[in-house]
Amino acid sequence: MAKRMMSTNYNRGDVGIVPFTSATSDGALQKALPALVTPDPLVEGRFDDLITVGITPRIVETPKETEHRIVRWAEDFKHSGLIKTSVIWCEHIMTVPRGLVTRLFGHVPDETIKKIDKKLNWGVFK
Repeated sequence: MAKRMMSTNYNRGDVGIVPFTSATSDGALQKALPALVTPDPLVEGRFDDLITVGITPRIVETPKETEHRIVRWAEDFKHSGLIKTSVIWCEHIMTVPRGLVTRLFGHVPDETIKKIDKKLNWGVFK
């Protein structure tokens, strides 16, 4: 059973672990994966859920318009808490109850969040 986070203070740009469910040929599979907290500041605190986007260590040669790489030697990697170069998947938006975030381990800077916002808008409103 996953350990639940005691604090409910989440900030835009926090990186944490959330449960992710995917469908497989054997049924539903759930595993814990990193995600970026991206709440809209206008509705933050209104509901008990967090809006997150998935993060994956799977790197492809040519990223999509909706993907943002956090490269190991780059400035935004330093405080992200990630252990290797990863991709923020802006097309993989998840709403997660705050209590399901098992831990926070990093934060990306505001400049990166601005880039993510553009990619989210592109993915949603293309």
